[in-house]
Amino acid sequence: MRTKADHIHDALREDIVAGRREQGSVLDEVELAATFGASRTPVREALRRLQSEGLLTTGSRRQMCVVDLSQDHRREVTLVREALETTAATQACERWEPDELDRLRVAVLRQRRVARDGDVTTFLGLDETFHRDLAAVARMPTLSLLLDQLGAFVRLARLAIPTDAVHMLALADEHDHLIDLLERRDAPALRTALGEHIRSTAPRAGGST
Repeated sequence: MRTKADHIHDALREDIVAGRREQGSVLDEVELAATFGASRTPVREALRRLQSEGLLTTGSRRQMCVVDLSQDHRREVTLVREALETTAATQACERWEPDELDRLRVAVLRQRRVARDGDVTTFLGLDETFHRDLAAVARMPTLSLLLDQLGAFVRLARLAIPTDAVHMLALADEHDHLIDLLERRDAPALRTALGEHIRSTAPRAGGST
């Protein structure tokens, strides 16, 4: 049974990764308790969980602050993501089933439709899901869990990066290419293409892709 702390945690987590809570901003327990109609106890529990996940840090006055990703932290996220996803790609080439390829193809069709509508927020959500689903083909539950945990930092790192319809459609094309390589069970080529894809979509100095 989900608790009040669970609901507060999930709502705050989504606000943080969607950019509705600015990086470096302070989260006040009293204000949050009033916002969620709860006592400070479940709020405090939710904040502790977010801190353990690395999404909150302790400020100079011991207040809870939304993590502010440094350039080094962003590079680290990219390196870890690439290591995990390319490892999964090798196993996925050995283990994929036809229905898994079909689901990935359908996912890219949805991405193209959303891209043409210019819906960046929905597209980025679909992009994140595509990468998780591609890795899931490897059937490596521990690796998938690590990618789920890393996903929040990937979304944080990509906030405010300019993304237009042309860029989104190009990403969808790259996703199709990844599926082609997976279907051919060409693990070395898939690892290389996936690594290049991840690096090309990662934020760089100056906030551009």
